[in-house]
Amino acid sequence: MTDATKHPGVYVGVLGLDGAGKTTVARGLTAALAEQGYASEFIRWRDIAARLDREDFPHPTLRQLLVETWRSRFGGGTDAESRRVQHGPVAYPDFVRADLEPGPPYPVGVHRSGVLTSALLEFVADMLIQAEFINERVAAGRIVVTESYGYKNVMKVLRVAQEIPRDDVPRSLISTAHDFIANAYSDPFMQPDVGIFLNVSAEECYRRITSVRGSVGPAEDLGFAGRAGRSSFIELQSALLAEYAEMARRWGWHIIDVDDDAPAEEVLAAVNKLVVADVMSAVIAG
Repeated sequence: MTDATKHPGVYVGVLGLDGAGKTTVARGLTAALAEQGYASEFIRWRDIAARLDREDFPHPTLRQLLVETWRSRFGGGTDAESRRVQHGPVAYPDFVRADLEPGPPYPVGVHRSGVLTSALLEFVADMLIQAEFINERVAAGRIVVTESYGYKNVMKVLRVAQEIPRDDVPRSLISTAHDFIANAYSDPFMQPDVGIFLNVSAEECYRRITSVRGSVGPAEDLGFAGRAGRSSFIELQSALLAEYAEMARRWGWHIIDVDDDAPAEEVLAAVNKLVVADVMSAVIAG
């Protein structure tokens, strides 16, 4: 009973801090499920946007949302060479060729309104992916695993927006947006069938990121607000960890406490066991 015709479709969402291993777990889980005979599929916004052969809705919209999420997040800011980074290409193919997506790690002078806009655009993209891709595949009996549950990044960017010095929008509006996003992702429409929260400490996530890349990336610390480095990473990510953990408990997700020295294979095996058990429970219930 492990093919697409004999198990119901399931959407698996993975939540955790930057550096918690979400992508590794999501890709590994997708492959492990396929090896066990399940019809599984890994879905990521960037991969959907890269399908330039598709001009039907919502592919062009998702491509442009990806570009504008970046342009608005860095909007008004300058990089080390004092170039206005929001003047990056508007067209998606030009944006990809320019390799601008990482952006300057610590832009100067970004607009709070732009960072807020970026967070809301990410939610819009996530809603479209849920409606037009995830739901369709689940209805066809597939197990869909996403790279990272969208709530994670939207809430992170909103927290960063609160710290931006330029007060072109009031912080009260960002608080309102925060409440809206929490409610929107709590709606059954946006909730996965199986939720996995990887509880990894901010300190361990910092160690993992810097051991691989040498430094943290844009919006992983408070560099947008002029406070970059390890301490601001720990400050931001620790606050997010508490918020993610609270929401995971509220949603009834599986919470996996990951030890700092836990091998990736061990974490993946634990996640795989939980997901397969939930899928088989759905088969029995159906």
